[in-house]
Amino acid sequence: MRFNTINYEVSDKVAIITLNRPDQYNAVNSVMSQELPLAWEKFREDSSATVGIITGSGAKAFCSGADLADLPDMNDEPGKASLESIRWTSLQNNVWKPVICAVNGITCGGGLHFVADSDIIIASDNATFFDTHVKVGLVAGLEPVGLSRKIPLEAVLRMSLVGGGERMSAQRALEIGLIGEIVAKDKLMERAREVADMIKVHSPSALARTKKAIWHSKEKGLNESLEYAWKLISEQNVHPDFEEGGKAFIEKRPPKWKPLDF
Repeated sequence: MRFNTINYEVSDKVAIITLNRPDQYNAVNSVMSQELPLAWEKFREDSSATVGIITGSGAKAFCSGADLADLPDMNDEPGKASLESIRWTSLQNNVWKPVICAVNGITCGGGLHFVADSDIIIASDNATFFDTHVKVGLVAGLEPVGLSRKIPLEAVLRMSLVGGGERMSAQRALEIGLIGEIVAKDKLMERAREVADMIKVHSPSALARTKKAIWHSKEKGLNESLEYAWKLISEQNVHPDFEEGGKAFIEKRPPKWKPLDF
Protein backbone atom coordinates (compact mmCIF):
# COMPACT_ATOMS: atom_id res chain seq x y z
CA MET A 1 0.00 0.00 0.00
CA ARG A 2 1.39 3.40 -1.03
CA PHE A 3 0.57 6.65 0.73
CA ASN A 4 0.75 10.25 -0.48
CA THR A 5 1.31 11.98 2.87
CA ILE A 6 2.83 9.21 5.01
CA ASN A 7 5.90 7.02 4.72
CA TYR A 8 5.62 3.48 6.07
CA GLU A 9 8.65 1.21 6.31
CA VAL A 10 9.61 -1.83 8.34
CA SER A 11 13.11 -2.88 9.29
CA ASP A 12 13.92 -5.78 11.62
CA LYS A 13 10.49 -5.87 13.35
CA VAL A 14 10.24 -2.07 13.75
CA ALA A 15 7.76 -0.06 11.68
CA ILE A 16 8.48 3.63 11.15
CA ILE A 17 5.45 5.75 10.29
CA THR A 18 6.49 9.22 9.15
CA LEU A 19 4.14 12.15 8.65
CA ASN A 20 5.46 13.48 5.36
CA ARG A 21 4.35 17.05 4.66
CA PRO A 22 7.46 18.92 5.88
CA ASP A 23 6.71 22.13 3.98
CA GLN A 24 3.39 22.34 5.88
CA TYR A 25 4.97 21.38 9.22
CA ASN A 26 3.41 17.93 8.76
CA ALA A 27 -0.08 19.32 9.27
CA VAL A 28 -2.87 16.79 8.87
CA ASN A 29 -4.86 17.65 5.74
CA SER A 30 -7.85 15.88 4.21
CA VAL A 31 -5.64 13.25 2.57
CA MET A 32 -3.48 12.48 5.60
CA SER A 33 -6.58 12.23 7.80
CA GLN A 34 -7.83 9.43 5.56
CA GLU A 35 -4.43 7.77 5.23
CA LEU A 36 -3.58 7.62 8.94
CA PRO A 37 -6.21 4.96 9.79
CA LEU A 38 -4.98 2.93 6.81
CA ALA A 39 -1.38 3.19 8.01
CA TRP A 40 -2.32 2.07 11.51
CA GLU A 41 -4.35 -0.81 10.08
CA LYS A 42 -1.35 -1.84 8.01
CA PHE A 43 0.84 -1.76 11.12
CA ARG A 44 -1.72 -3.70 13.16
CA GLU A 45 -1.96 -6.46 10.53
CA ASP A 46 1.74 -6.48 9.63
CA SER A 47 3.19 -9.67 11.13
CA SER A 48 6.72 -8.44 10.37
CA ALA A 49 6.33 -5.43 12.71
CA THR A 50 6.30 -5.79 16.50
CA VAL A 51 6.92 -2.15 17.50
CA GLY A 52 6.03 1.14 15.81
CA ILE A 53 7.72 4.55 15.79
CA ILE A 54 5.76 7.59 14.64
CA THR A 55 7.63 10.76 13.74
CA GLY A 56 7.56 13.69 11.34
CA SER A 57 9.71 14.48 8.34
CA GLY A 58 11.98 17.50 8.20
CA ALA A 59 13.85 19.34 10.93
CA LYS A 60 11.23 21.87 12.06
CA ALA A 61 8.10 20.08 13.15
CA PHE A 62 6.63 16.80 14.28
CA CYS A 63 3.01 17.83 13.57
CA SER A 64 1.32 21.23 13.64
CA GLY A 65 -2.20 19.81 13.85
CA ALA A 66 -4.97 20.15 11.28
CA ASP A 67 -4.21 22.02 8.06
CA LEU A 68 -6.51 25.06 8.09
CA ALA A 69 -6.07 25.41 4.31
CA ASP A 70 -7.27 21.84 3.71
CA LEU A 71 -9.19 20.73 6.75
CA PRO A 72 -9.77 17.01 7.34
CA ASP A 73 -13.16 15.85 6.12
CA MET A 74 -15.43 15.09 9.08
CA ASN A 75 -17.71 13.01 6.83
CA ASP A 76 -20.86 14.54 8.25
CA GLU A 77 -23.26 17.47 8.11
CA PRO A 78 -21.93 20.90 9.08
CA GLY A 79 -22.01 21.24 12.85
CA LYS A 80 -22.47 17.51 13.31
CA ALA A 81 -18.96 16.20 12.85
CA SER A 82 -18.43 12.63 13.97
CA LEU A 83 -15.76 11.69 16.52
CA GLU A 84 -15.18 8.56 14.44
CA SER A 85 -13.75 10.76 11.66
CA ILE A 86 -10.71 11.61 13.82
CA ARG A 87 -8.70 8.39 13.86
CA TRP A 88 -5.15 9.66 13.66
CA THR A 89 -3.45 7.72 16.46
CA SER A 90 -2.71 4.13 17.38
CA LEU A 91 -5.18 4.12 20.28
CA GLN A 92 -7.93 5.65 18.15
CA ASN A 93 -7.45 2.68 15.80
CA ASN A 94 -7.26 -0.04 18.49
CA VAL A 95 -3.62 -0.81 17.84
CA TRP A 96 -2.19 -2.72 20.80
CA LYS A 97 1.35 -3.09 19.53
CA PRO A 98 3.76 -0.75 21.36
CA VAL A 99 4.15 2.69 19.77
CA ILE A 100 6.98 5.17 20.35
CA CYS A 101 6.45 8.81 19.44
CA ALA A 102 9.66 10.53 18.29
CA VAL A 103 8.88 14.25 18.54
CA ASN A 104 11.12 16.26 16.23
CA GLY A 105 10.35 19.93 16.78
CA ILE A 106 7.02 21.77 16.87
CA THR A 107 4.00 19.88 18.16
CA CYS A 108 0.85 21.95 18.05
CA GLY A 109 -2.93 21.51 18.31
CA GLY A 110 -3.99 18.24 16.77
CA GLY A 111 -0.39 17.06 16.77
CA LEU A 112 -0.79 16.61 20.51
CA HIS A 113 -3.09 13.65 19.77
CA PHE A 114 -0.03 11.53 18.97
CA VAL A 115 1.73 12.55 22.18
CA ALA A 116 -1.36 11.82 24.25
CA ASP A 117 -1.96 8.38 22.73
CA SER A 118 1.53 6.95 22.20
CA ASP A 119 3.14 4.67 24.78
CA ILE A 120 6.66 6.10 24.98
CA ILE A 121 7.53 9.70 24.07
CA ILE A 122 11.06 10.75 23.14
CA ALA A 123 11.63 14.37 22.12
CA SER A 124 14.41 16.27 20.45
CA ASP A 125 15.95 19.11 22.43
CA ASN A 126 14.30 21.66 20.11
CA ALA A 127 10.79 20.25 20.58
CA THR A 128 8.03 22.59 21.70
CA PHE A 129 4.42 21.91 22.65
CA PHE A 130 1.47 24.32 22.41
CA ASP A 131 -2.19 24.52 21.41
CA THR A 132 -3.64 27.26 19.19
CA HIS A 133 -7.23 26.01 18.91
CA VAL A 134 -8.82 28.89 20.80
CA LYS A 135 -6.64 31.41 18.92
CA VAL A 136 -8.49 30.56 15.70
CA GLY A 137 -11.91 30.16 17.29
CA LEU A 138 -11.86 26.39 17.76
CA VAL A 139 -12.47 24.30 20.88
CA ALA A 140 -9.40 22.66 22.36
CA GLY A 141 -11.21 19.50 23.38
CA LEU A 142 -9.93 16.14 22.27
CA GLU A 143 -6.22 16.69 22.80
CA PRO A 144 -6.54 18.19 26.32
CA VAL A 145 -8.79 15.34 27.42
CA GLY A 146 -6.18 12.85 26.28
CA LEU A 147 -3.33 14.81 27.83
CA SER A 148 -5.13 15.08 31.17
CA ARG A 149 -4.60 11.34 31.60
CA LYS A 150 -0.85 11.93 31.54
CA ILE A 151 0.01 15.32 33.00
CA PRO A 152 -1.29 17.67 35.74
CA LEU A 153 -4.59 19.40 35.03
CA GLU A 154 -3.16 22.90 35.44
CA ALA A 155 -0.60 22.20 32.73
CA VAL A 156 -3.35 21.02 30.38
CA LEU A 157 -5.55 24.05 31.06
CA ARG A 158 -2.64 26.43 30.73
CA MET A 159 -1.63 25.04 27.35
CA SER A 160 -5.22 24.99 26.10
CA LEU A 161 -6.24 28.46 27.28
CA VAL A 162 -3.18 30.54 26.45
CA GLY A 163 -3.66 29.55 22.81
CA GLY A 164 -0.02 29.38 21.85
CA GLY A 165 0.89 32.57 23.69
CA GLU A 166 3.67 30.56 25.28
CA ARG A 167 5.26 27.31 24.21
CA MET A 168 6.19 24.45 26.50
CA SER A 169 9.84 23.51 26.11
CA ALA A 170 11.11 19.96 25.94
CA GLN A 171 12.65 20.43 29.39
CA ARG A 172 9.33 21.53 30.90
CA ALA A 173 7.54 18.67 29.13
CA LEU A 174 10.00 16.27 30.74
CA GLU A 175 9.49 17.82 34.17
CA ILE A 176 5.71 17.30 34.10
CA GLY A 177 5.82 13.85 32.52
CA LEU A 178 4.53 14.73 29.06
CA ILE A 179 7.62 13.11 27.58
CA GLY A 180 10.01 10.55 28.96
CA GLU A 181 13.32 11.59 27.48
CA ILE A 182 15.12 14.41 25.65
CA VAL A 183 17.89 13.77 23.13
CA ALA A 184 19.83 15.86 20.64
CA LYS A 185 17.79 16.34 17.48
CA ASP A 186 20.33 14.49 15.35
CA LYS A 187 20.14 11.49 17.72
CA LEU A 188 16.33 11.28 17.98
CA MET A 189 15.63 8.43 15.60
CA GLU A 190 18.70 6.55 16.73
CA ARG A 191 17.45 6.64 20.32
CA ALA A 192 13.88 5.78 19.33
CA ARG A 193 15.23 2.79 17.45
CA GLU A 194 17.32 1.73 20.46
CA VAL A 195 14.21 1.68 22.65
CA ALA A 196 12.23 -0.15 19.96
CA ASP A 197 14.99 -2.75 19.73
CA MET A 198 14.69 -3.40 23.48
CA ILE A 199 10.95 -3.95 23.10
CA LYS A 200 10.83 -6.04 19.92
CA VAL A 201 12.53 -9.08 21.48
CA HIS A 202 9.58 -9.77 23.78
CA SER A 203 6.41 -11.77 23.21
CA PRO A 204 4.10 -9.80 20.87
CA SER A 205 1.01 -11.12 22.65
CA ALA A 206 2.39 -10.32 26.10
CA LEU A 207 3.30 -6.81 24.95
CA ALA A 208 -0.17 -6.20 23.52
CA ARG A 209 -2.01 -7.49 26.59
CA THR A 210 0.28 -5.48 28.87
CA LYS A 211 -0.48 -2.33 26.90
CA LYS A 212 -4.22 -3.04 26.96
CA ALA A 213 -4.22 -3.55 30.72
CA ILE A 214 -2.42 -0.29 31.41
CA TRP A 215 -4.42 1.93 29.04
CA HIS A 216 -7.70 0.36 30.18
CA SER A 217 -6.86 1.38 33.75
CA LYS A 218 -6.87 5.06 32.73
CA GLU A 219 -10.57 4.81 31.86
CA LYS A 220 -11.89 2.64 34.69
CA GLY A 221 -11.78 2.37 38.48
CA LEU A 222 -9.16 0.35 40.33
CA ASN A 223 -11.18 -2.82 40.97
CA GLU A 224 -12.52 -3.03 37.42
CA SER A 225 -9.03 -2.37 36.06
CA LEU A 226 -7.52 -5.14 38.18
CA GLU A 227 -10.25 -7.56 37.09
CA TYR A 228 -9.57 -6.72 33.44
CA ALA A 229 -5.82 -7.09 33.94
CA TRP A 230 -6.39 -10.52 35.52
CA LYS A 231 -8.52 -11.52 32.53
CA LEU A 232 -5.65 -10.60 30.20
CA ILE A 233 -3.15 -12.45 32.38
CA SER A 234 -5.38 -15.56 32.24
CA GLU A 235 -5.61 -15.31 28.46
CA GLN A 236 -1.83 -15.07 28.16
CA ASN A 237 -1.33 -18.05 30.47
CA VAL A 238 -2.94 -20.33 27.88
CA HIS A 239 -1.13 -18.72 24.94
CA PRO A 240 1.81 -20.68 23.44
CA ASP A 241 4.21 -17.85 24.36
CA PHE A 242 3.60 -18.53 28.07
CA GLU A 243 5.13 -21.98 27.86
CA GLU A 244 7.75 -20.94 25.31
CA GLY A 245 9.05 -18.11 27.49
CA GLY A 246 9.74 -20.43 30.41
CA LYS A 247 11.36 -23.08 28.21
CA ALA A 248 13.61 -20.58 26.48
CA PHE A 249 14.74 -19.14 29.81
CA ILE A 250 15.60 -22.58 31.24
CA GLU A 251 17.30 -23.69 28.03
CA LYS A 252 19.19 -20.37 27.77
CA ARG A 253 18.12 -19.66 24.20
CA PRO A 254 16.20 -16.91 22.41
CA PRO A 255 12.45 -17.58 22.54
CA LYS A 256 10.45 -18.33 19.41
CA TRP A 257 7.38 -16.17 19.81
CA LYS A 258 4.09 -16.55 17.96
CA PRO A 259 2.92 -13.58 15.84
CA LEU A 260 0.29 -11.35 17.39
CA ASP A 261 -3.16 -12.67 16.52
CA PHE A 262 -5.45 -9.93 17.82
